[in-house]
Amino acid sequence: MPHRNTDQVAAPDDMPSMGVTDQGISHPDNPRPVHTATLEGKATSQWSTAHQQPNLSGFTPPPIQSAILQDLVPPETRVVSPKVYSGWLTATHPNVGGMTKDSVIEVKGQWDDSGHALQSFGFSHNRISPNSLAKVPLDGTDVLIVDCAGEVPPAGQEAVNKFVKNGGWLLTTDWALDGCLARAIPGYVEWNNAYSSSEIIDARINPDAPADLLTNTVPREKPKAYWKLDNKCEIVKIIKPDEVQVIAYSNRLRREDPNGMGVLALTFRYGKGRVLHLVGHFDHNTDRAFNNALPDPAPRIGISLRQAIAANFIAASLEAHPRPVPAKK
Repeated sequence: MPHRNTDQVAAPDDMPSMGVTDQGISHPDNPRPVHTATLEGKATSQWSTAHQQPNLSGFTPPPIQSAILQDLVPPETRVVSPKVYSGWLTATHPNVGGMTKDSVIEVKGQWDDSGHALQSFGFSHNRISPNSLAKVPLDGTDVLIVDCAGEVPPAGQEAVNKFVKNGGWLLTTDWALDGCLARAIPGYVEWNNAYSSSEIIDARINPDAPADLLTNTVPREKPKAYWKLDNKCEIVKIIKPDEVQVIAYSNRLRREDPNGMGVLALTFRYGKGRVLHLVGHFDHNTDRAFNNALPDPAPRIGISLRQAIAANFIAASLEAHPRPVPAKK
């Protein structure tokens, strides 16, 4: 599939060349139809809509200024061993324990492989297919991860809605925004019909973001890092800005976003549960399956910001729902 012709898009005046490009795996060139869905007890939601002016009563990105980008240095791809990931988790969340193989369930996707990152961190997990989601008991599950492309059938969407409403925590990546999240829990966020380019971009922390998802990530006084985007990542539109909290955003991505927000990560509460969505993937590097090369390591912590946010989310759920360690046979 041909990549977006970025030569036709003027580079931001305040964004110097990052010096890094990564073509990665391209999502299929598949035009998205307008979808509607009605969940039990819910009104019909339409999530592939025309671009509209955003309601910025919640998070408002600061003005883009050239000075705030001058100290950014292009990252170098590093080989990051599982010991670095597990060491970060142990140092950041020493009380995480008592996991069963169903504490974290990964819904397998075509483009992301969260299991690779979960294995590196040392999170026990189980992997299921999207078609089996509605049939798998989730009573013993704390975190459900839906990998990109997130093509979950309607029965699975109902299961996701019930899971989060009853207290489960949901993590979705990239195309799972339109494929699962906006359908399972409509009315909070949706795909705004725009895509990213394949590149490594600046990542900036919202000063008002939830602190528990930013533990041991980047310093508050210098909240800058990088973020790996694959070709055609779905750009987010926030529908309920008073309930959706932006965790990270990008000035670079704001220039590709019709709403000008450039959201990279967001979270919100739903029922008794909680949701985290990442624009991009949880895996290390999608064009090198099960390779430990990491194209966007964050300063100081060694792993990527996107992975640290996701790991904090998973650990926070496990800490909030401690389970007894199963006896060994």
